[in-house]
Amino acid sequence: MTNKVYTRLELAANQLEGAVSLFVAGRDRFSVITLAGAADVILSRILINKGQKNFTESVLISEIEQGGTDLTREVVGKGINDTLFINHLKHMDDDDDGYIDIELEECALAAILKALANYVVLAGRNDAFVQAFLVWVKLNLDPKMYNVDCDPNWVPQKSEV
Repeated sequence: MTNKVYTRLELAANQLEGAVSLFVAGRDRFSVITLAGAADVILSRILINKGQKNFTESVLISEIEQGGTDLTREVVGKGINDTLFINHLKHMDDDDDGYIDIELEECALAAILKALANYVVLAGRNDAFVQAFLVWVKLNLDPKMYNVDCDPNWVPQKSEV
C-alpha cells in the first residue's frame, strides 16, 4: 500500500462532512457529536496557528465584555465542550457512574454549528456538505430563535410567552 498525505484541514473537513451527513439523515447523534468535536479541535488549532479568532475566542470575548473575569480560552473551551458532552462521549473517568444525561439532538446540532463556524472561516461556505447543512437549518429551525440566514446583524426575537 502507498501512503497518502492529508492536510489537517482535509481531515477535519472529512470528519465534519461525516457528522453533517449523519445529522441530516437523522442517524447516530452520538457519532455526530464525536466527529464534529474531533473536527473542531483541528479547526480551532489551525485558526490559532494562523493568528485568527476561533469560535471559542469569540465566546471568550463576549463573556469578558459581559463582566467575566479570570477566563481563558481553555476554560471557556472546556465549558463549551462539557455543555455539548463532546469529551463525555469520548472519555470515561475512574469515578464515572457509567451514565450520561444528555439532550442529544441539541448537543449534536450545537457541536456541528461550533465546528462549522470555524470551518467556514477557513474554507468558506461553498462545499456541498456546508450547503446541505445550511439548507437543513433553513428548513428545520425556527428563524425567530436561530439565525437561519447567517445574517451577522441578526438578533433573536423575544419569546411572546
